[in-house]
Order: sequence, then structure tokens, then C-alpha cells
Amino acid sequence: MSTENPRSFHWPMLVTLLLIPVMAAFSGALINPTIPAIQNTFSHLPNSETLAQLVSTMSAPIVVIVAPIVGYLLDRYQRKPVLIMAILIYGIGTSIAFFLDSLYLILATRVFDGIAIASIMVTVPTLISDYYSGSRREVVMGWYGAIQAGGGAVAALFGGVIADIHWRYIFLIYALALLLVPPVIRYLPEPSVTRNDEEISRTEAAVKIVRESPVLLLVSIYALMTFTMLTMNLIQIEVPYYLQESVGVSGSMTGITLSGFMVLWAVSSAMYGRMKRRLRYTTILVIAFSIATVGYTIISATSNFLVVFFGILTAAGGIGLVVPTVNDWVAAIVKEEYRGRALSGVTTMMYLGFAVSPFAPTPLVNRFGRQGMLLVWAGFLLVITVVMGTLWWFSRGSTTVATPAADHTE
Repeated sequence: MSTENPRSFHWPMLVTLLLIPVMAAFSGALINPTIPAIQNTFSHLPNSETLAQLVSTMSAPIVVIVAPIVGYLLDRYQRKPVLIMAILIYGIGTSIAFFLDSLYLILATRVFDGIAIASIMVTVPTLISDYYSGSRREVVMGWYGAIQAGGGAVAALFGGVIADIHWRYIFLIYALALLLVPPVIRYLPEPSVTRNDEEISRTEAAVKIVRESPVLLLVSIYALMTFTMLTMNLIQIEVPYYLQESVGVSGSMTGITLSGFMVLWAVSSAMYGRMKRRLRYTTILVIAFSIATVGYTIISATSNFLVVFFGILTAAGGIGLVVPTVNDWVAAIVKEEYRGRALSGVTTMMYLGFAVSPFAPTPLVNRFGRQGMLLVWAGFLLVITVVMGTLWWFSRGSTTVATPAADHTE
């Protein structure tokens, strides 16, 4: 249920709501430029490269497990206490790693990060859907994606600088999240949401979502989110090695490059609300994957830094459109009482892509090298684009899939 006048924004509430996703952006983006430095510190350990990458991605499988539980809690109880607890866990639990000298213990602290990020990534889009509807929700979803990416850009820049000083200081930055607790308490109201009085299990709720929602559409959206996040994280995880080993750039320049990627992602996400006024969900996604295909093709075409940098920015322009589109689409096609659980599916599949990203490209890297792997991935993106374009072409006359009835509400 919307708590806002559809013609205006309550700015303290909106600003507070949109600052929270910065925490999720910092979770991995701050660490990614320092991965080679972390590996060098612990190079005496077996599989040090994979372990160093896991510092960035270890929280992903935790998010996959925890997100559905968070979705249930949001739909059954209240949203705000879950969010406050998540911020506390994030600010305290993740910063502990600064004091640890064991890579395995550092990896263990990433469990706290996973719990907090799962709660944040499910709660914030759910609150956006509670507070706003129709075109206002589309605009705020676009800003939500843009703020995530903008926070990632700042984090990547900090991470690159810290990589040239000492990687350990990155963990102190996470404690700054605790500053968000007072404004969350002050400015975010607990939304009034219609809930069933009857207690039902998570399994029963899932069955009801399946029965009352377009199942194939939801599954397809979830699958696209997984593939998109895997595609994005290849740039965050594999490209730093590619840039430093094959292109020959420094840690700081790697951070600047990843920061540029996140800036273009932010700009692209911010454009979602304007695009959605004129285009269907499917049309936006076809455009997004087409742009990402071009970007990956450019990245893999040469070892020239400027060309690679341009390809990274191009890919960001496509990837940035996907997250707000998916969140808004899912919020539009499910009932209010199941919104938390449905959106938890988006978060689950998003972080499933993160979780497999250190391992999925390994066979391709071993066979073709990192540059060849990126070219093969461009082929995967092309296939997705062609399939989606074909579906878009044959569904042009249908409004059921592209514009659900719920999406007309203001």
C-alpha cells in the first residue's frame, strides 16, 4: 500500500531509503580491486587465487539461503525491524575482519555480510513497492538501481586506492553503515500492508504465488537475473586480472575502470523510469542485452586499454537496465501480500549469479584464456538477445506479459 502522495515525494524518507542500497554496493565492489593484493598476502595458501575471490563472493551463497527466509519474515511480520537488524549486522559483523590475520577467518566474517545483504536487498525493493505505485514506483526503482551502481563506483574507486596502500583498511569503511540507523528509525514508516490472518507455511505461500502469478514469466525473470549478475561479476572479478596481467594497468587504474563501469550502470539504471513510460518490459530487456553483447565483444577484441575501457562502459549501459526492470516487473505481477517473498526470489537468483561467478568461467579461462572467455561470453549474450528478441517480436500484440494490470495503478 502506497504511503506517499503519488504527485510528490517525502524527501527525507526517499533519501534514507535510497542510501541503504549503498551498503549492498560496497559489499563486493569495495573489495574487488584489492583481490590481487589479498591473494599476494596469502599466496602461501593453496588455491589462494580462488580464496581471494571468495572474499568478494563468499556472502553470495549466504544471501541465496537467507533471502527467502527474509521474504517470509517481511510478509508475515514487519519490514522495519528486519532492516534495522540488517544494518547493525552489516556495520559490526563485516568490520571485524580488519583485526583478523587469517584468510579463513576473514572469509567467515563474510557470513555476516551475506545475512545483512540478503535482508537489505529484499527489504528495500519491497519497501519501495509498498511506498509507491505505478510510474512513481518505476522512477524510484530506477533510482534504486542507480544508487546501487553509484555506490559501487565510489567503492571501486576507494578499493583501487586502498589496493595501492593496504587492502586491510577496506573493512573499516563498512562500520560507517551504522550511521544509517537513526534516519531509518526516524524517517521510514512501517507500511500498512494487507496480510492474511491465517498462518501459512513458506511452502504454502510459494504454492499460492505460483498459482496466482504467471509461473513461466517469474521463472524466466529469475533466470535472467542470475545470468545478468554472473555477466556483471565477470567484469568485477575476472577483468581486474585481465587488466593487470594482459593490459598492464595498475591497481588504481583498475579501480578507476571499475568505478567507470559502475557510473555508467548508475546512469543506465536512472534512465529506467523514463524508458518505461514508452517501452514494455520485454523491449527494455532486449535493448539491455543487445548493448551488453556489443560491450563484451569490444572487451574481448583487443588488449588496448582504451578500447577495453570503452567496451566495459558499453556493457555497463546494458547491464544497468536489467536490475530495475526485473524488480519492477516482479512487483507488478504479484499480489501485495506475497511481494516480499516474490522479490526475495529476485535477490536469491541475483546472488546465485554472484556465488557461481568465481567458478563458472574457469573451464572457459583454462581453454581459451581470459580474453577468449570474454569472447565466448559475448556469444552467450548474443544468444540470449536473439531469443528474447524473437519472443518480443511474437508478443508485440499482447499486453498481458509486458504490462500487467497491477502496473497501471498510480
